[in-house]
Amino acid sequence: MTDRYRILGGLALSGLLFAATPAAAGPAHADGEPVTCECPEGIELEGQPWVRLMPPTMPSTAAYLTLRNSTDRDIDIVAGESPVAAVTELHDHVEDEHGVMRMREVAAITIPANGRVELQPGGLHIMLIDLLEPLDAEQVVPITLHLEEDHGEIHLEAPVRRGDGAGMPHGSGHHHGGH
Repeated sequence: MTDRYRILGGLALSGLLFAATPAAAGPAHADGEPVTCECPEGIELEGQPWVRLMPPTMPSTAAYLTLRNSTDRDIDIVAGESPVAAVTELHDHVEDEHGVMRMREVAAITIPANGRVELQPGGLHIMLIDLLEPLDAEQVVPITLHLEEDHGEIHLEAPVRRGDGAGMPHGSGHHHGGH
């Protein structure tokens, strides 16, 4: 009988420990960072979004993230905004006629049906142009992405961090749609 009570006690303790884990309190990323996205049904944020830390003299930076679409229809991001920048644009890198990669504004970024889109250095990204003040490392930047038609908005928070050296530097000598 003693072994039986020990097993039951262990199971009860396991249940209490499981109920106290962060996963029970709400979703978290593998690195322990909380999920910081208010996404419409069918859209979810994968991983931790982030904003590239730039020197204080740089007027622009970029935000990166990955979104998954579990619906049967492509959904377009058509605009963005953030209180840290005067202008927020959707951008991509494209190769010009001389083989040089350049940033350009795009009208939309598609989150494919039952797929995902990665916004990353050297590819699709959100440009934060004419920063209202320099951003600090680990500062959290609120960003709103407007979706097409009746799909609503994505509200997320992205910490500012140093880039990993991949892709091109943002905000240095590139054309930003006339801004």
